[in-house]
Amino acid sequence: MLPTDTAPNNEAAPHPDSTTMAPGGAAVFPSIAMYSADDLLDLKLQFDTQGFVHLPGVLGAGMTERVRDAFAAAHTRHAAEVERQRKEGASFVDLPRILDADSVFVDLVDLPQLLPLLRLTVGEDLALNDTNARLFFPGPTFTGPFHSDVAHVLGVDHAHTNNLLVKLHIFFEDLAPEQGCLAFIPGSHRFPPLHVNPHRPTLARSSAVTRVVPRAGDAVLFNTHVLHMAEDNLTERVRKSLIYTYAHFWMKARASAAPSDLAQFADSPCRQQLFGVDLPGVSHFSRRLDRLEDVTLKARVQDIGERIAHRILPLKKMPPRA
Repeated sequence: MLPTDTAPNNEAAPHPDSTTMAPGGAAVFPSIAMYSADDLLDLKLQFDTQGFVHLPGVLGAGMTERVRDAFAAAHTRHAAEVERQRKEGASFVDLPRILDADSVFVDLVDLPQLLPLLRLTVGEDLALNDTNARLFFPGPTFTGPFHSDVAHVLGVDHAHTNNLLVKLHIFFEDLAPEQGCLAFIPGSHRFPPLHVNPHRPTLARSSAVTRVVPRAGDAVLFNTHVLHMAEDNLTERVRKSLIYTYAHFWMKARASAAPSDLAQFADSPCRQQLFGVDLPGVSHFSRRLDRLEDVTLKARVQDIGERIAHRILPLKKMPPRA
């Protein structure tokens, strides 16, 4: 979240009453939705030091309306299944295959307001890793108490790795303060995994905790190692949100991280990378948004030849692919 005296550089109307509750309960009202180079550096600094950043009004009014309408339509299509799971006791439900539900959900992946910040926080090998279209019903939270999503991931020094895996929560309806908002312990991503156990009954109202109360059109980006949780939904309203998880192209992505029709991105190298489309002759370790290149004819012919050879000849006669 940026200081209130930062000048906006956008046409999207910010929400003056979008608030982040700072330690001690003080509300701060940022006023940015499109970001200058200096704004991006400030946001990156907060992300690195605090572990999260609140982005008020980043979708703009038009995109927010598109998302809200498309989400409602998807909810209607799956209403029977949602109701069945709710009756069985589910505290939340994720709508299936949201990237196939409407083109607006594809458009969110590289939203011009957000893509520069995602490239700064994750890196140029950025790719979508997972999506969720979530309905959080009134009642106790479905998450654990303050936790890291990656505490049990091996081979990574989480306290010194800010860019392994990030989540972007997108909101298209106003939330009330008691409607299952996200809460964070700022700076806790700098701890080793499982090093801190802050849990106590009074923690939710502690000055060490920051709760984000979003308005329609806001987003929250956070390092998945920062201690965080969704609070209880104490209202009578369902909390609706989209969750886009971003990681690196070489990391295994979930099936929900790409729409069914990948051929539609044949003329978009950026979206090919973001949706995990392999390119002939290009290593998955070498994909970069800052050096997008067309696949050469030679590489395409070689790839087709290798695929045909592997289908025709027994694998034991073919050298393994490196």
